[in-house]
Amino acid sequence: MRKSTLLSLVLATATTGCAGALVQPGHRALLFDPGNGGIQHEVLQPGWYRLACPFWTPETKCPRVDDFDVTYSTSKETLHALSQEGLPLELRIAVVYRPIVSELYLLDTEVGTNYFDEIIGPEFHSAAIGVFKHTSYQDLQSKNGTIEDQIEKELRQRLRGKHVEISSVLIEHVTYDPNILEAQRQRVVSQEQTLAQKQLDENKAAVEKRRVELNTEAIQTRAVHKKMELAAEMDQKKLELQAEAEQKKLAATTDLEVKKIQIQKDADEEKFRIDSEMRNKKAERQLAVVQADIDRIKSQADAQKRVTEATGEASARVAIARAEAAEQAASSANVTTNQVMMHAYDALGKLGGSGTTFLLGDWSKLPNWLFPRVPGFQTAFPAYFPQVPPGGAVSQNDTNPYGR
Repeated sequence: MRKSTLLSLVLATATTGCAGALVQPGHRALLFDPGNGGIQHEVLQPGWYRLACPFWTPETKCPRVDDFDVTYSTSKETLHALSQEGLPLELRIAVVYRPIVSELYLLDTEVGTNYFDEIIGPEFHSAAIGVFKHTSYQDLQSKNGTIEDQIEKELRQRLRGKHVEISSVLIEHVTYDPNILEAQRQRVVSQEQTLAQKQLDENKAAVEKRRVELNTEAIQTRAVHKKMELAAEMDQKKLELQAEAEQKKLAATTDLEVKKIQIQKDADEEKFRIDSEMRNKKAERQLAVVQADIDRIKSQADAQKRVTEATGEASARVAIARAEAAEQAASSANVTTNQVMMHAYDALGKLGGSGTTFLLGDWSKLPNWLFPRVPGFQTAFPAYFPQVPPGGAVSQNDTNPYGR
């Protein structure tokens, strides 16, 4: 059956011999001009195309257009095949296809406009029969999608390079053999009966199992109660024994604690007594040390006092000896009484220490500046002011202390 739609040839008036062709939307066409090389390569888009041909020219020599529907077309094919088990199958399968627009020239020159009947239909029947030959009778009800994909893949493989495109293959209906349907029905009924009987057996087994479980649970419950009673009795005895043991332990602990307290008390008293004795001995030692320190300090004080008295007495004797020596030297040198007195005061001053001034008698009423004791004043009269060495001691071998 030709699927392409031939465009209407509109004849012009017989006097002009003018005609044309209309390409509908969704269609493409190729121009066939017998007088200009036959089929043209250019693909005609939808629209009106003028075809000029004189009326006296035979129709076979006039130009025409080959129209192709380039939308997806569907062809529903009835197929008779055998299953994998050799059982007959009758199926209605839809094939969705269209030509490849860019290859219309090759399709028209190699196959023609009736390309479905020429290549798609036969290749489809062959591919489908080959797929169903390896398909189980039972798989038709559960694996329709897989079977359709297999037929589509096989068909595309067969039509490769034939300038057509296969979109999909759909199984619309399967007619089973009546004997197969009856056998299937009987098998389903048998399966249902088997399932029902199995369910009844399972129910009986479940009831019996439940009865046994109830008996077992009752036995276990009684055993548990008995076990709980025995455990309670054992716990009661255990508590009584523990209470008795605790009482004995408490009594023993009490006696032990009392003894420990008594021992601790005796130890504390003994320790207090020893500590008291040690503190007393320590106090006695400290008192002895303090007394020894006091005695040492008194001894040092007495010794220092004796040293001081001896030092004072010695210093006084030295001063007196110097005074007498000075007096004798003054008498020998014709020194005046005032000079001697000044030297005596000088000796007394050295006796009293550095920076000490003695004022005796009426001289205490005179100011100190009348008797300067500066080195410059004394060196002005070296004959009258002897140079006494440090410490105030005058050598016994020095026969003229004032002359130095």
